[in-house]
Amino acid sequence: MTESEQRVTFRKQVSDGNYGSEVAEATVFAGDDTDEAIAAALATARRLVHQELRQSPSAQVRRALDYPPHEREERWRQAEQSAEVELAAGLRDNARSNYDDDEDIPL
Repeated sequence: MTESEQRVTFRKQVSDGNYGSEVAEATVFAGDDTDEAIAAALATARRLVHQELRQSPSAQVRRALDYPPHEREERWRQAEQSAEVELAAGLRDNARSNYDDDEDIPL
């Protein structure tokens, strides 16, 4: 390793849901010490670690890698907003004006 070459390590530990965890770690060498080279090396290490953990036999581990937490929160917020819009527009069944009418309930 030369003086200008940087090493980047990314490690992720994910619970398997059974009081255990799986860990993957990748170390990538950046070509030089520029911010761009280091960011690219970190992105590569992150991709390799997630790729490895997605092959886990544990469904809990694979599910934990679906979306980063901030993206899951954003998707949940968008779903809530969509539901509020649909409810306000009267597109949801629970917003019907004849909700106490039992004729349409199958027996």
